[in-house]
Amino acid sequence: MKASVLDPEGKVVKEIELPDLFESKVNKSLIERAFWIIFTHKLQPKGRDPTAGMKVSAESWNTGYGIARLARIRGSGTPRAGQAGGVASVVKGRLAHPPKAEKKVYKMINRKERLAATESAIASTVKLDLVKARGHRYEGSLPIIVTDEVEKISKTKDVEALLNKLGLEKELNRTKEKGVGPLLVVSGKSPVIKAAKNIAGVDAVTAKDLSVLHLAPGGKAGRLVIYTESSLKALEERFKEVGVYGR
Repeated sequence: MKASVLDPEGKVVKEIELPDLFESKVNKSLIERAFWIIFTHKLQPKGRDPTAGMKVSAESWNTGYGIARLARIRGSGTPRAGQAGGVASVVKGRLAHPPKAEKKVYKMINRKERLAATESAIASTVKLDLVKARGHRYEGSLPIIVTDEVEKISKTKDVEALLNKLGLEKELNRTKEKGVGPLLVVSGKSPVIKAAKNIAGVDAVTAKDLSVLHLAPGGKAGRLVIYTESSLKALEERFKEVGVYGR
């Protein structure tokens, strides 16, 4: 599979052969499964005070009063006196099934399965139908590959100018209101990563850290991605040991 390489002005400077991983099978179910498993790695366990809603002096009045036999706050002369308390489903009462800190929210995924899902998600970025199905507004050819000069950009206004020259003006207008926008993948540590993140909906990441969290937000494949030429070589090297999925 061949693709054009664009300069910062949006002009074609040459054609290159894409790494084989772009020809991998797009497995949507695998991508979605991997996304939600890896997503749990960012979650923090949380719980409630076991005595929350129970720190009251209350007891049931039993029968004979024409009211429910719930435990009621003792005393008189205060708004809370006589109100139900210390049980679930009442005002200021405890939760029936509160979250527990000991619950395991961190899920595991096999390393090879995780890499295969990432490879599959990368392959989805060259499918224009999938990219449009996510809501991205782009009519050009995929993937979008730019020269390594882009990695030297350090100002947000220059990144925005680049995206406009690449034909993503409508996409940027969409992301100003809502939604996830384009993703920029670079070969390594670069000032453009920080500059790009200042634009609403736009993300930037190194080839080493690229995962389904970036490529398929919400578990849906087909994010609009811009690759630098060097990032393709870095990705090819990273997936060389896996590189058999769906091919």
